[in-house]
Amino acid sequence: MRRKQLIISLAGLSVVLVIGSGAYWQHRLQPLKTVQVHQTKIPTIFIGGDYAKAFSTDGFVHRLSETHLMTKALVVHVGRQGQVHVTKYAPLRDNPTIQVIYAVNHQPAKQTRQLAKVMHVLKQRYHVTCYNAVGHSSGGNIIFNYLTRTPQHDQPQIHKFVTLGSNYPAVAVALKKLPAKLPILNIGGQLYRTNGDGTVSLKSVLAFSTALKKQHFQPKTQIIHGGPLTAAHSMLHINPQVDRDIVTFLYGH
Repeated sequence: MRRKQLIISLAGLSVVLVIGSGAYWQHRLQPLKTVQVHQTKIPTIFIGGDYAKAFSTDGFVHRLSETHLMTKALVVHVGRQGQVHVTKYAPLRDNPTIQVIYAVNHQPAKQTRQLAKVMHVLKQRYHVTCYNAVGHSSGGNIIFNYLTRTPQHDQPQIHKFVTLGSNYPAVAVALKKLPAKLPILNIGGQLYRTNGDGTVSLKSVLAFSTALKKQHFQPKTQIIHGGPLTAAHSMLHINPQVDRDIVTFLYGH
């Protein structure tokens, strides 16, 4: 009798967990359900931060594809020696995503060099000539350094750039090498009334926007205010408000 009661209790708990998880997932998607976008063939490349694995950008892709705002298209795995392996999930249309996952994921200088090879492969094999880029934390630095340190004449051309929880010290000279008039969305976090997201200071995020303006760019700056579950450095890339800001900037009406 006790065993039967235990089984019934466990079954009931499982049902509650499933229903609760579903309700929470729908709650997480709510900010995206009213967003309207243009459907284009321009892919968006996602690069995570220091020690980031696939999970770092999986959330972006899953939430945005679930709401039909983007389409999961390619996942690029970069080996320790820079080998590039691409898995294709869908054609490059309807706002396609491209995740770049590094085996060596804590050496930004090396990752920057490897990104140049990734971009060459994307151009040669998949005919990517124009792209957006989204970088979280050091992922933003990898993209920025690639754009300012790698000759761009034979590379795909960037269309829009989103930097999330990244700081860029001493960039005045490098900014002159960015493509002129490049649209940039600079997102930072502020935990309550602290000085940043717990890892990157708000001052350094705002300093990047200021430096861009001095070089005649017109960046859009978005600061996410809130608690540890919404504005902390490691939570910014799983915040639906951030999803909304990014997809609206990249593909919005």
